[in-house]
Amino acid sequence: MRQPNFDFEPDPQPSPEQIERDKTREIYRARLAEKLKDPEFRKIEGFPIGTDEAILALSDPPYYTAYPNPFLEEWLAENAVPYDADTDEYHREPFAADVSEGKNDPIYNAHSYHTKVPHKAIMRYILHYTEPGDVVYDGFFGIGMTGVAAQMCGNKEQVESLGYRVLEDGTILDEDGKPFSKFGARKAALNDLSPAATFIAYNYNTPVDPVVFEREAKRILAAC
Repeated sequence: MRQPNFDFEPDPQPSPEQIERDKTREIYRARLAEKLKDPEFRKIEGFPIGTDEAILALSDPPYYTAYPNPFLEEWLAENAVPYDADTDEYHREPFAADVSEGKNDPIYNAHSYHTKVPHKAIMRYILHYTEPGDVVYDGFFGIGMTGVAAQMCGNKEQVESLGYRVLEDGTILDEDGKPFSKFGARKAALNDLSPAATFIAYNYNTPVDPVVFEREAKRILAAC
């Protein structure tokens, strides 16, 4: 029987984006550690039972926390633009179309369950009602398909798989060739009562360095 090859590459250098993300993570982890010392902070409804070390290990602030995220308001202030009825010219006709998506996509097959909604179905609504960079909120997100859909609005292959066409200037044309949206990722704020759901959704939506991921996968396979 041929043995698989698990030769490891030298440790890759992190990307500039990953370096910046790590810096942000360390700043917020220090802030979170300070918050955990406050008894009133631990009285938040739904706060997990565990040591400071365990709670810190489960969290990736400000992007994900294992309890109600204390940094959400800051994140919204940085990323969301409040609607101003006097100056904003926002108008969309109601989305009126049948939506049918298969359940054989690799993203769907990972952690599938009977009420899971394919991310491509959600993309149609997000593209119709929002602009690139807008914040989409899902208060009962399951395992995070709304977040995946929001990010995939910036993936040309995924958008065109819906039957749309992406022009060079970012305009998206519908099946009839009419412009109706703009190409670009949206941002998502996600919440759910299930700790397992939030953990899975976090891993679905967190950027991953593919080189580092492949190396870690090989390490685990070799250990097994």
